This record gives sequence, C-alpha cells and structure tokens, in this order.
Amino acid sequence: MFSLYIHKHMSNIKVFDNDLPDDLDLSNEKFIGLDNEALGLVLGRDPLTLVQLGLESKNFYLIKLNRDTYKAPNLVRVLSSENTEFIMHYARQDLMWLKYHLNVKPKNIFCTKVASKIARTASSFHGYKDLVKELCGKDISKKEQQSDWGNPNLSEKQIKYAASDTEHLFEIRKKLIQMLEREKRIDLFKRSMDVIPILVDMEIAGYKLSTFEH
Repeated sequence: MFSLYIHKHMSNIKVFDNDLPDDLDLSNEKFIGLDNEALGLVLGRDPLTLVQLGLESKNFYLIKLNRDTYKAPNLVRVLSSENTEFIMHYARQDLMWLKYHLNVKPKNIFCTKVASKIARTASSFHGYKDLVKELCGKDISKKEQQSDWGNPNLSEKQIKYAASDTEHLFEIRKKLIQMLEREKRIDLFKRSMDVIPILVDMEIAGYKLSTFEH
C-alpha cells in the first residue's frame, strides 16, 4: 500500500507513498505539527500532494498522497484524534485542503499565524519565516515553497524543506502562549480557534470572507 523512503542524511525524516504505515502509532502524541503542500492555492483546481507531520522529538513523516483516490485511512485516523493538538501555521488553508481532499477535520487546533496576530500587535510580520526568526532566532529559506510538489521523486531539498515547515511550530506555540497569557488575550485566541472550522466550511461551500464585510 505504501513505500518508505528515508532521507539519507536525516534518518529522522521518513517519506511514505499514499499513507502512513499500519504499525505507526501516534495516538499518544499530545502535539503534532501539521502542514500541507499543493500545486497552487486554488481549491478544486490545484491538487493537494503532500501532508507533513512533525513531532516535538524531531521525527518527521511526509506522506505523498495518491491523487487518483485520496485514500489514506491511517493518516485520517491520526488527524481525527481528539487527544492530539495539531499545530499549524495558517490553519484555515491547511484545514480547507484536508477537508476537501481527505474529508477529515482535525478538532483540536492551534494556528500560529492567528496567535501571532492576536499577541504581536506591534508587528506586521506574521509569516512562518518571520516567526522562526523572531521567536526561535533562526533563519530559514522558503525557496522550495513554490517548487514542483507534484513530482513523484521529491528532491532532498524539498524533503528537508517540508520537514522544516513543522520543526519550529512547537517552540513558536510555547512562546506565543506566553505572550497571549501575559497580555490576557489567551481566551480570545481560544475562541478564535472555534471560528476557523466554520470559515473553512463556508469557503468550501463557495462563500468568501468578504461575506462579512459591510
């Protein structure tokens, strides 16, 4: 059902075709970093090609999806866990792809982009690269973001990039929570996470966020 490729320079990155293996148990993971790669940003036109899962232990699992069927029951089972918090940057986009293609809706979510906008109101820089630099003190490249994610043979640069897109989410989350609590904005943030799935449903149904504008 799937094949495994281990990045030859980083044994903690595992790449699977079609789905996660049956014997990989992630049910005890309290937090999982989650990201997607697609061939564009237009839902229905641009296919979802890759799902990345990252653990705080620095182990990464990349799943190259079967675009003919989008059948990945083991991945869907992980994403359906109510005991795991899924950390994403720009969760609305990721959740929209996952629901549209895999018909799965992760329930316990943390969006670092929304958290940054609520906590870091003095800044206008809320991208993942910005947060990694500001909160983690590291410079990362986003050069591979617009590379060909439909290629069945991902390059080593693409694989390393895909893993790095979840690597820093855990530290970013912790530091943003500290800021949200310090500024007494944590409850507002938590309520905002309840809104995102509704916005996802509306966008999939064809409504745009401009619906709420005057």
